[in-house]
Amino acid sequence: MNRRSTIWRKSAVYLALALACASPLGAQQGERGPSPTLQEALDAAYARSPQLQVLQAREAEVGALRSNAASLIADNPAAVGRYQTDRVATDQGLREYEAGVALPLWRPGQRGARQALADTAGTALDRSVAALRLTVAGQVREAIWNAALAENNAALARQEWETELALERDVQRRVELGEAARTDLLLARDETLRRERIHLQAQAELAQGRSQYRSITGLERLPRQRGERRSDVREITGEHPLVAAAEADAGQARARVAAVREGAAGSPELVLSGKRQRAAAGQDFVDSLDVTFRLPFGVAAHTGPRVTEAARTAAETQAERDTLVRRLALALQETGHALEASESALLIAEEQNRLAQENLRLARTAFAVGETDLVGLLRVQNLAFAAQRGAQELRIVRERAIARYNQAAGVLP
Repeated sequence: MNRRSTIWRKSAVYLALALACASPLGAQQGERGPSPTLQEALDAAYARSPQLQVLQAREAEVGALRSNAASLIADNPAAVGRYQTDRVATDQGLREYEAGVALPLWRPGQRGARQALADTAGTALDRSVAALRLTVAGQVREAIWNAALAENNAALARQEWETELALERDVQRRVELGEAARTDLLLARDETLRRERIHLQAQAELAQGRSQYRSITGLERLPRQRGERRSDVREITGEHPLVAAAEADAGQARARVAAVREGAAGSPELVLSGKRQRAAAGQDFVDSLDVTFRLPFGVAAHTGPRVTEAARTAAETQAERDTLVRRLALALQETGHALEASESALLIAEEQNRLAQENLRLARTAFAVGETDLVGLLRVQNLAFAAQRGAQELRIVRERAIARYNQAAGVLP
């Protein structure tokens, strides 16, 4: 199948999947309808990536390079024309007409170098597609887990607000029965308003998180199953999509050096022309075929700048590849350490939450029988809220740490 427009055909498929999974604009997360899978969210984001324009341009470049390498001549042909007369001098009737074509020829090894350049450009394009998918996956992963954190905060904020509302109603009942002072009701009302304000802020942050996800994927709904299993990759190798793409770019740059070196001296030229001439007036015209061969010589003073410029670009590309490997190796270590830290912190937070919830249960019992006042209950309740928030947030942070580790390892969802 023709490679041309392959990138956009694949993108159209991904976009169709995205539209199939998307709900109408403005739909809420809780409305009916299927949620996309993590893979479908990635496909949708890939189909919307502005970098697809670059891939399309590179695909056209690969096609042009292959067409050039398959050409029978090394460069553009040229028309040749010449007219000679002695009318402005001796005027003896000398006339000469010549018309032909100049055909640049391939030097030995030049065509093979051009073919190698086309092949490496095709490989670099394929690797760039995989690298773009990984880059987009990173954007999708961050957007999903940022929105998940916002969802968790909004849910907890609403739960805490509703808990305070229930406590306020209980205190109001006690005040009406004369079992509590009105100052307790004012304190409970103030705490309810504070929790309501936190809830409104959490809703705004949730809307912002969903907007970010929607701008990347074009989808309204977050994937329901968004967790990932930690990759077994422990070091950066050439199989990493970003490393493979960088290595392919470096290979293309080296192939370009060879192509420039082979063609820097210029192409030999074969000139085929027909000639019609007479030496003097009254003589018959003589028709002939003229074959001319021109062979340019490569002089270092003229060929050197082009070759060294290509070599410098190749060296810079290779240096970028090596720098990328170091950066990815560091990112893999950092995300691994962050994942281990989040797992340890989660164990502690879950135990703290268990203790805090038990303490809250006892405090509520003591408040119900009048063994503690409202201030004491609110203090314990706030500690329990914080412990619950910390434990649930760390569960999400751990899942996000796994996704970040897989991203650093070059593993797609």
